[in-house]
Amino acid sequence: MSHVVMQASEWTSIDDAIRCESELRALVDAYVKFEREDPSPWARDRVAKPLIEFGRKHGVAWPLEDDARFLLKGGVEESAGLLRVDRMVFFWGGGFDLGGETLRGILRAMGAIRVAEQCFIVVKAADPDARVRELASFLDDEEYAGQYAIDDGVGEAPHALHTVTFVSGARRKRLLFDDSGVEDWAFVAIVPQLDGEDPSLA
Repeated sequence: MSHVVMQASEWTSIDDAIRCESELRALVDAYVKFEREDPSPWARDRVAKPLIEFGRKHGVAWPLEDDARFLLKGGVEESAGLLRVDRMVFFWGGGFDLGGETLRGILRAMGAIRVAEQCFIVVKAADPDARVRELASFLDDEEYAGQYAIDDGVGEAPHALHTVTFVSGARRKRLLFDDSGVEDWAFVAIVPQLDGEDPSLA
């Protein structure tokens, strides 16, 4: 299973997040059309046309750099995922590159208050322990048993690619996901389950 490349952004309002989601959806649609019509859509000696146009729209000359490419296993049509969860927008795919710092810079210029490729998410919960148990049960049911860890949410998590920490006053509980190529997909499965809980990036 391929590694997940992630672009996550947090916005001040749901309306701003919806605007971001719409812009990224248009970029995905343009890229899908480009992949279908261009004879060499993954060529490394040029910037893909949709990225040039998206950059130009936002006053950025999209660079010819490896980490600024869109390079997903099976292409954008097959692999790209886009989801808004309250004030957050998640954009991901299985592969190698998804716009890198160039895309994150544009998202900041659009008004994102935080952007990240490693997601350390904080969610308020009435009962952090119970919420983590619920999500762990969900992951087990979805065949991600053993593809996450749980701790007390205190301190840094140096080996985690993504975390979701539930907090209530001084009480904390955390789900952790590494970059093994499976645990990051378990994190992707968790993201929709946070809808309505107003997650934010730490």
